[in-house]
Amino acid sequence: MRSRVKRTPRSTTYRFKATDLAIALAAFATPGLAMAQSSSSTNTELTDVVVTEDPLTAILNESTGSSIGFTKPLLETPRTVSFVSSEQIALLGISSVDDLTRVVPGTFTTTRYGLQGGINVRGVAADMYFRGMKRINMQGHARTSLASMDSIEVIKGPPSPIYGMGKIGGYSNLTPKSGRAKVGGYLDDVKGFAQVIGGDYRKSEVSAGAGGPVNVLGKTGGYYGYALLENSESYVKKVGAQQRILQGSMSLDNFVGPFRFESGTQAQNSITSGAYMNRTTQALVDDGKYVSGQPLVNLDVNGDGAVGFRETHLASPLKGNVGSNNRPLFQRFNWPKDPVTGKYYPIDQFPKIAGIPQTMLDYLNANPSKDPTGALRAQGAGGPLPTSGQLPVGFVLDPTTVDVVDVDLRRNGAYERVQDAELAVWYADFVYDSDPDFTVKSQFFKDYLNSFKNSYLPYGEKQDIHVWEEKITVTRRIPDEILPEWLRINSLASINYRETNGEIFSSGGDFDYRQDVMFRNGDHYPNTIFWNQLDNDTYQTGAPKTVDRESTFNEMGFGAMLDIDLFKDTNVVLGARIDGSEAKATDFRRFNENSSNATVEKYLDPITEKGWDKGVSWSASISQKLPWGLRPYATLAKSSVSLDGANNIMLVNTVTAPGGHIGSAELKEGGLKGAWLNDKLTFTGAYFVQTRTDISSAADPTAGAEVSSTETKGTETELRWTPMRELSIQAYAIWMKAKYIVDAPVTTMELDARTLGFQDVYADDGSLLYPAEAFLYGGRWNITIPTELLPQYRDKVGTPEQQYGINANYTMKNGVGFLLGGTYFSSTYADRLKTLELPAAFNLNAGVTYDKGNWHLRVNGYNVLDEVTFRARNTDTGTNLLSVMPGARYEVTAKLDF
Repeated sequence: MRSRVKRTPRSTTYRFKATDLAIALAAFATPGLAMAQSSSSTNTELTDVVVTEDPLTAILNESTGSSIGFTKPLLETPRTVSFVSSEQIALLGISSVDDLTRVVPGTFTTTRYGLQGGINVRGVAADMYFRGMKRINMQGHARTSLASMDSIEVIKGPPSPIYGMGKIGGYSNLTPKSGRAKVGGYLDDVKGFAQVIGGDYRKSEVSAGAGGPVNVLGKTGGYYGYALLENSESYVKKVGAQQRILQGSMSLDNFVGPFRFESGTQAQNSITSGAYMNRTTQALVDDGKYVSGQPLVNLDVNGDGAVGFRETHLASPLKGNVGSNNRPLFQRFNWPKDPVTGKYYPIDQFPKIAGIPQTMLDYLNANPSKDPTGALRAQGAGGPLPTSGQLPVGFVLDPTTVDVVDVDLRRNGAYERVQDAELAVWYADFVYDSDPDFTVKSQFFKDYLNSFKNSYLPYGEKQDIHVWEEKITVTRRIPDEILPEWLRINSLASINYRETNGEIFSSGGDFDYRQDVMFRNGDHYPNTIFWNQLDNDTYQTGAPKTVDRESTFNEMGFGAMLDIDLFKDTNVVLGARIDGSEAKATDFRRFNENSSNATVEKYLDPITEKGWDKGVSWSASISQKLPWGLRPYATLAKSSVSLDGANNIMLVNTVTAPGGHIGSAELKEGGLKGAWLNDKLTFTGAYFVQTRTDISSAADPTAGAEVSSTETKGTETELRWTPMRELSIQAYAIWMKAKYIVDAPVTTMELDARTLGFQDVYADDGSLLYPAEAFLYGGRWNITIPTELLPQYRDKVGTPEQQYGINANYTMKNGVGFLLGGTYFSSTYADRLKTLELPAAFNLNAGVTYDKGNWHLRVNGYNVLDEVTFRARNTDTGTNLLSVMPGARYEVTAKLDF
């Protein structure tokens, strides 16, 4: 059994920044003043937490309708749906995407430079909806704040036919706190809350919300406003978390004839920076050992404090012609063959090749002080060779600085300087629902993301994404008097138009491993700082942009559904949809780093392509109410999927792909739901198979789209039990296995230098002088999986195949409550070649609450056993970068309802 790496001792701080403390005090003073000035009574409480008999039980709650289109109780919905209420969000301290794993099976989310924007469902990227309208892909550009939500609904599998094209794994539907405006219309006075949270890693967050009745031009209704301000540090040193969220909404009855008008907005500014633990190896994961050392050759030739494109060629020259696999800090290696049999070696049997790179030997001969004992020069020239025939000298680390040291897990490396994202949504709905048998809803939705990312790596990026959508939905129940007694039918029809416009420009290259996180507190210095086009876009000293593209694509479709009750106990839901889309993608004139060197400046010509595609979706579900509280169901569904990238931009090669820019996904699911003991005990269980069905070859240019080219099979169960009024328990388990449906959409992988075949170098006394990994950490490299070996590497890794969770809540009559919960994740591999195994992990969470009148106090502890957990990044093509998840942390929350 592997030993487990330990964290360094942790210092606990509960401190607010002065500005935030002032805001918090003002927030608490405001409701006190409001209560002193108001003497009216109300019949409805509008607070952030409404105490119920069982805040953890939700299967009997009524769905918002986002799961299949019709509003049905979750127990009667023929899909796997998890509902997280405002009570659960507050009680369990759910604020980030990662927190969802504690309550929602299958929502384990990998990271994109340490940021968790989107939510993964069943091992693949999922869509995110806001009040039933699909949002821009959050990817890794902004932190998704779940603390600002009133409820979260997670639906597994492709969306209902009325929602248009979507991803395979599923989607989440978020309802904001400001969505309470409709409730506000029933209040006689202002109701709301103010809350402050502080904790470890200088957690500092304040929020407040208030709503009440409103009268505009004689139209009665309600309003609600909400604000959140956070200015915290994070588990990763040097990485802060700042965000500002403002929400507002208004609802007016009979605004236009019988139609209710609902409108609102959410604006968010998320400022943080990403980080990974770089230079990760099995020794780091198991024993906390880190290969420390700085690059041997100084690439900052002109001494301006950063490395430019031309300087990499001058200080780390190439052999042969520059190309996509032969650049000063990027090289490709061939998969080695047995010279006798002609067969490829297994990954764990690559031949070990003695010696050091020729360029390193030449440098040490010219600078013997860098090899004081001569032990490295004595090795002679050798080591594995890239396809170019020579490893540029910029790859190797300085022997006089190299050492294997104990790592500080909070010193994640390759820091981005800033990730600043501005997001905003606005919606305007006209709703007629006074007659439940005939409803009409017109929804207009506008979504916007502007992000700015700057780093030393040298990646730098600006992107601007706009989405707008109009959707009209009508439901009509067929009158019972014209149907037989044994038949009831509810119908639905929906039509929508959606347009997505996006543009991005960046300068590529993430040389994440040059930075030594154990040197100078992990700070960057000129030899690890690179210019990018945001700071210096000149060819002479900086780095011109290597990506400059935009795309526009629309989605228009019509869907219809039937909800049929047969003999009262049998329910059938049928749906179908047709979608069409026109896409236009442009790659503008941009610098070509793959055909340029230190003396020639070359650019690629612009390319514009257009394309039209269409897709058909359908679904069929049946459920049967049985004796003993049981309800089995089965669902078959096929859904069209838009093949844009993670940043909502359609690529040129996707638009021109033979199969078009619309793909398809399929869901097969059978399950059982049940409720017993007067609904105090509920159970859901399901077996599922979900597949992308339009890929037949790894050469398909759409195989690498954001929609995962996988098939996932699994079983999911969830149990909720309220044995007594004061106690509630929720437990879940999920077992799943994901495989690529073609041999490998991406065939280039990144190994560590030891696996690739480099050897350790030892001093005369037998001590380690130069670890094998140090030969490559100055650059980046990859290896291509041979075609005949591809079938061996179809497993999709990074997400644990087994996940278990449990939460228990007990509240005493004196207002004191106790929370206890835990999650278990099985071991998994970080890379598709399965060379780096991440150990299983168990995180234990606990909390104490106290409720007295309008006051609510809470102390939550997360990962209280201080378990070390590593999280794979959002791609399984390499082993050298991992996220280290936070250690034990505690938060104190004080909240006042008014």
